[in-house]
Amino acid sequence: MKAASFVPTISAISADRADEVPVLEATISFWTEGRPAEEWLREVENCWGTAGFVLRRGDEVHGFVLFAPREALPRAGRYPVGPLDDDAVLLAFVDGDARTRRRLLVRMLRDLRLRGVAAVDAVASDRETAHHAHTRFLLESGWRPVRRASYRLGHYTLVRTELGSAVEVGELARSLVGKVRLPSLKGKVPSPGVLAQAEGEHRDG
Repeated sequence: MKAASFVPTISAISADRADEVPVLEATISFWTEGRPAEEWLREVENCWGTAGFVLRRGDEVHGFVLFAPREALPRAGRYPVGPLDDDAVLLAFVDGDARTRRRLLVRMLRDLRLRGVAAVDAVASDRETAHHAHTRFLLESGWRPVRRASYRLGHYTLVRTELGSAVEVGELARSLVGKVRLPSLKGKVPSPGVLAQAEGEHRDG
């Protein structure tokens, strides 16, 4: 009998297996204001493409990332952090421990870069509210803050990352996945689009 593999694998979330991913149904219902996960995933996949990835070790799910065009996630329009970029893809949620979330973000960014997406937005929660990406985690991962506002006793920040070139996305991937723990960054956090410039300044110094 072949032993089960515990090497982490990342694959696209499929509508047929949506019920295997904990929290996914509730997250999709939240951001779509009540749509069933399987129905929504199938619709988005047919008209736009993959809307999420899941990380597994063997048969066990360790996390997932969910993203889509802004119009497919209508709840995003409720937050007073806009206007949202009409051309940007919206990151709805990324779940898992810190390392899992970094791996999933990298997979998402690479996929969207290949699909010609120029930027990704997220309505992130400053207080780590359920079904939201966490503001601090995204800022420490290289996203930049755009606007901050209060909404229903919570505080939220619109954050954005520009994908830039494939080389820059690759540099971001290597910098994120290689970290066991994210550092405490001081000053302005660079977006992926300025990674090459930052490295050049470092070499010149």
